[in-house]
Amino acid sequence: MLDKYTQKDIEVMKMVGNKIRQLRTVQGMSQFQLSVEADLTKNQIGRIERAERNTSLVTLNRIAEALDIRLADLFDFS
Repeated sequence: MLDKYTQKDIEVMKMVGNKIRQLRTVQGMSQFQLSVEADLTKNQIGRIERAERNTSLVTLNRIAEALDIRLADLFDFS
């Protein structure tokens, strides 16, 4: 499924997924807890974190709200 994306696309997906995982674990949340708070499935959270899914801004915003952060924080890779 990821064969339609460029290497750069995949790198961005990995960076966002890693950022979500980092922020989630710092807050002591499991994938299940995040999925409940964001009204998503646990599998969906896992696929996003593993960069197996190119997700929408709406979904990323739900995740950000569930983590009590700004959407822009998901793209702060510094």
